[in-house]
Amino acid sequence: MTRLAKIDFDSVAPLYPSDKVAGRVAGRGEHFEWTPNQATKIHSADPLAVRRPTENELSRPDYVDLTGSRLGRLMVMGVAAEITGNGQKWVVRCVCGSYETRKARYIKACVAGNNPGSSEPMCDACAYTRRLQRGYHNPKKAAAAAQAIMEAAR
Repeated sequence: MTRLAKIDFDSVAPLYPSDKVAGRVAGRGEHFEWTPNQATKIHSADPLAVRRPTENELSRPDYVDLTGSRLGRLMVMGVAAEITGNGQKWVVRCVCGSYETRKARYIKACVAGNNPGSSEPMCDACAYTRRLQRGYHNPKKAAAAAQAIMEAAR
């Protein structure tokens, strides 16, 4: 009797995909667990705090209030309140309901029509899902998933 013969159907059934897309993704060893790159952006399902532009910002001739701008799937909500760093960060809301921070330079480029990146601006979670739907395959993740399944079967 092999080791795999000891595994009953009830323990394996939840591992089977439930539809065509899940079957394609699971067949390649991909999964939908996505983690944002926290070094450059903040991604949250909860609304992020925004603030109004200060008088000092409004008095500068090069300052553009981007609040309410729509770019692709993103809507600019306002200036990020508690985030400091290199460049000004703006809070955007995707149509999926997620909130992210983006730099003013990226938003201005998208409004001007010079989109730096994908064809349509969207949050990182939507972009990852779109890549999976279009057949993106990461061999390292597939190998890690296959290894985890083999370890679980032992």
